[in-house]
Amino acid sequence: MTDPYAPGAHMRTEIFEQPDALARLIARADAVLAPIAHAARTCAFAILAARGSSDNASIYGKYLLEGQAGIPTALAAPSLYTLYGTPPRLAGALVVGVSQSGAAADVIAVLEAGRRQGAATLAITNTSGSPITRAAEHVLLLEAGAERALAATKTVTAQCAAYAALVANILDRPALKQQLAGLPDHVRAVLALESQVTSLVESFANDTRAVVIGRGYTYGAAHEIALKLKETCFIAAHAYSAADFLHGPLAMIEPGYPAIVLLNHDETLETTAQVMARILQRGGRVLCLATQPAIASLSLLADNPALTTLTLDAPPSLLSPIAFIVAGQLFALHLSVRLGHNPDVSRGLTKVTVTR
Repeated sequence: MTDPYAPGAHMRTEIFEQPDALARLIARADAVLAPIAHAARTCAFAILAARGSSDNASIYGKYLLEGQAGIPTALAAPSLYTLYGTPPRLAGALVVGVSQSGAAADVIAVLEAGRRQGAATLAITNTSGSPITRAAEHVLLLEAGAERALAATKTVTAQCAAYAALVANILDRPALKQQLAGLPDHVRAVLALESQVTSLVESFANDTRAVVIGRGYTYGAAHEIALKLKETCFIAAHAYSAADFLHGPLAMIEPGYPAIVLLNHDETLETTAQVMARILQRGGRVLCLATQPAIASLSLLADNPALTTLTLDAPPSLLSPIAFIVAGQLFALHLSVRLGHNPDVSRGLTKVTVTR
């Protein structure tokens, strides 16, 4: 895909810009985040406001803030601010608004309400001078470069890294900061799997539906991969927690039903592998994206012809969701092109979507 005018050329270029974009962000994030991180240490709870891919990154942020920093965290309901006019009490909160374009009116409304009430406010955006930068007291610019493709790629992984850097600063945890510094190299390792990813898309060429399953820190990554399949391949892909999937959705699985499962080497490993086994027992097909340390748990399933695995040389488990997202981006890109679509252009969508 070297032709700059070929379908998906912009998306591929932006996917491959991610290691450098992440390295730039991580190198300067501490200096920007130190003041808001100091304020966040005394916050009773956090509210995260975002839409689309930024919302998926914020699901990851929620797990980080709760699971690592111990701050109870909720995803905002922006319509309460913009349509119902009934914003909740935000005094004593950390309020984070995330928008690639910086023009999301409903996200801005959440930040403005938080600031009026005395909350600690942080805007994360890729667009300097955008309205969101005036709504928050603190601003982290991603500076990932412009995205020309319809689907967000480098801004999503940068948002995830921004959340990880925020938590590393709240905790003043040098080990996590060091792990973040190594993240670009792990992303490069995922990108080196492009030819393997390309060979996997053929088995999905006739599918119009799919499930994407993750759990814990990978739950947001599952949502982001499902979104990429929807907006670039027009597949009805739905994301589920491995736990939630057993509470009803498992009944959808019939012979040939495709599932993408994210298998991380953390406390979710065993239960997620069990869900994968249940899908295979019902005749479903599974594409498992697994970190290298997690592969051993699949030994009993290895001979099942309905199971395909892609092994990622992933970073430490806390940052592995970013590697999963990059692999999912590559998969969506090449499947979209295989289906005859162009993920660089719109089919009823605009690059910047403004809602209130």
